[in-house]
Amino acid sequence: MHPSRPWGLYLITFLSALCAAVSAVFWLLGTASVAPQEQRAAPLGAPASAVVDSQLLARALGAGVVEAAKAAPAPTTQYQLLGVVAGPVGRGYALLVVGNAPPKAYSVGAALGEGLFLQSVSSRGAKIGSKLQGQALLELSLPTLSGS
Repeated sequence: MHPSRPWGLYLITFLSALCAAVSAVFWLLGTASVAPQEQRAAPLGAPASAVVDSQLLARALGAGVVEAAKAAPAPTTQYQLLGVVAGPVGRGYALLVVGNAPPKAYSVGAALGEGLFLQSVSSRGAKIGSKLQGQALLELSLPTLSGS
């Protein structure tokens, strides 16, 4: 005689593993196919123009007081770094103020205007240059956080 097999336990184990695999694939596809902000479609039912409080967004991204770059900015435009989201190597976003324009999120490789590109981001800074690869013209960094 064969002992009774717990088929219910096998089924629950299989379904749990399947859910974990589907979640992992969904997450990987979501992070691998991040499109630039200009190419993303607005969600259905979203208002035509959403109002964003730039100071709240900057505070949420870890910026206290906005600090300018150590290197001299381009003559006609000033760049200020408000926050960064550093991803895997070669990916990430920087929240930048260009001149007097409102803050905007730029992905690595995005054109900033005047022939400048966001070259890379790190956990506390961003590099801007005239080419995607090569010497950085500007190195922006977030202010250091004081202990509370």
